[in-house]
Amino acid sequence: MKRILRIYCLLFFLSLQSTFNAFAQDKDIAKIQSQVDELIKAGEYEDALEPILKLTSLKPEDPEIAYKTGVIYFNLKDAIKAQPYFEKAKNGGAKASDLALFIGDCYHLSHKLEEAINAYEGYKATLKLKEKDKLKLVNQKIDYCKNGLELIKNPQKVTITNLGAGVNSKYADYVPAVSVDESILVFTSRRDNSTGGEKFPDDNQYYEDIYISQKDNGVWGPSVQFGDGINTSTHDACVGISPDGQEIYLYKIDNGGDLFVSELNGSEWKTPKSLGSQVNSSSRESSASISADNKTLFFTSDRKGVGAMDIYMTRRQANGEWGKPILLGPQINTPLDEESPFIHADGKTLYFSSKGHNSMGGFDIFSVSIDIETGEILSEPVNVGYPINTAGDDVFFVWSADNKRAYFSSEREGGFGMKDIYMLERNAKASLAVLKGVIMNSETKSPVAATIIVSDINKKKILGAYNSNSSTGKYTIVLPAGKNYGVSVEALGYLFYSKNINIPSLNEYVEMNDSIFLEKVVKGKRMILRNVFFDVNKSTLRDESLPELDRLLEMLKANPNIKVRIGGYTDNDGNDEHNLKLSESRAKSVYDYLISKGIPNEQLSYKGFGKEHPIAPNDTPENKQLNRRTEAEIIE
Repeated sequence: MKRILRIYCLLFFLSLQSTFNAFAQDKDIAKIQSQVDELIKAGEYEDALEPILKLTSLKPEDPEIAYKTGVIYFNLKDAIKAQPYFEKAKNGGAKASDLALFIGDCYHLSHKLEEAINAYEGYKATLKLKEKDKLKLVNQKIDYCKNGLELIKNPQKVTITNLGAGVNSKYADYVPAVSVDESILVFTSRRDNSTGGEKFPDDNQYYEDIYISQKDNGVWGPSVQFGDGINTSTHDACVGISPDGQEIYLYKIDNGGDLFVSELNGSEWKTPKSLGSQVNSSSRESSASISADNKTLFFTSDRKGVGAMDIYMTRRQANGEWGKPILLGPQINTPLDEESPFIHADGKTLYFSSKGHNSMGGFDIFSVSIDIETGEILSEPVNVGYPINTAGDDVFFVWSADNKRAYFSSEREGGFGMKDIYMLERNAKASLAVLKGVIMNSETKSPVAATIIVSDINKKKILGAYNSNSSTGKYTIVLPAGKNYGVSVEALGYLFYSKNINIPSLNEYVEMNDSIFLEKVVKGKRMILRNVFFDVNKSTLRDESLPELDRLLEMLKANPNIKVRIGGYTDNDGNDEHNLKLSESRAKSVYDYLISKGIPNEQLSYKGFGKEHPIAPNDTPENKQLNRRTEAEIIE
């Protein structure tokens, strides 16, 4: 009897213990649920992940916990992990009114577009007519899916490559900006060596800093953090780079978000300078792109426009400041958001991201033709297609000059970290040329800081002025097809160098390398006036010659103590006596022009040399053209 009593007592104790444990567990669950609810309400999804997973292990069949787990994963940008929890919540009878919307979003982001439409329609059926904002949102999402179904029917042929460990890290790396010759990559990252070493309270990630990588033999080298002059203890993000790599454009959180520019002075980057009051405002300006001629800037702002974020254009004024911005037309800006404009090196193709038009979800990338002098949109926007565009946000794509490659950031399986920078390759063409090289002293072979002036010879119009790097002598200039270019290189204490590049048309991208050696202004040195032109078999100066002659005029005025002889030369075709007379007559035409502009007679002389002193064999039409020339030689 005593034994039976002991057994009953033991069973009672165990039952009481079990009841107590269950009560304690319920109390723990309630505490964790309260913690999770507070974190979700505060938007602190990262911190909510650990406690919600603990709840899931304690109550794996609870549909409400499954729903909250899905919400947390979804807001951590992981729709793949979120979806099964949402499905479990649905099957378990969870009552959340937006559950079907979340399920539709997960299908949408995984490109299961028919299933997404069905889910969205189910959610739409639960809404009342007075819930106009929710109806507008779900209808937009249904339209995205329908657009996606059409775009996926004709996929673009592309390959996508991760730029590798030299560029990417385990942290977020994004917003790439690439020089026109693809030798310099500048990007933003949130690494643990961020300047100041602090984390941004809103998302618990390190503050943004700017990094640079340079390509060597086709491989991107290790990324290097910009110095303290660029990076600060708060957010510093790169949003663009000039085609020649001599300027970078930055976003800082000053004044609600403003745009800045930093210039490369030799090997040092200058302190960033605000783009001024015409660009920056009390609103947020978030991204920018500069044209190849450095005269047109495209930027985004959430000032009052068409949508929350719109694209504007501004032109550089004669004083170097930016003029009044133009809000671009409805072919670009929609009632939804636009972001990340990128003006291609061809000077006529504008890429941008938009949530409007026929986007397949979030921001898609579009292109239009534009007149960068007036801002007139010359074509309807074209979606660049799937899989370049996806159901997620596709922003900050920058395209190579030949239009065959794009650089972008994305979270993809197999990456190094949160976001990595990738390169996309496709079959495409661009009708432009890039002239690049170095400018050096002809004797010492040391770099020269020079100004390169590019003109439209036919229109007698200066198109742009560029600077070579004072430390390396490197220069890069973009020359779109359709013009006859005059290129003049000038530096203090040197004879100027000129070149004629006629590009009436191009079927593809061309890269021209030209190392330029400048001569000091000393006796015996000469320069070829390659942009001086005459009518055929005549000595009449053509109007296109005047910009070049005016540069020679300025050089003579700046150096009044030197004496210069203008020399005329021909090829070996035709009669020697005729050629000699023609060459002298042409040299005299140049002489007469300079004298008429105020150069003293004693500073200037001229002589015709006919076919003498060729600078190339007279064996091809191209070489003969080189020999038909006008020179200016310093004789004293």
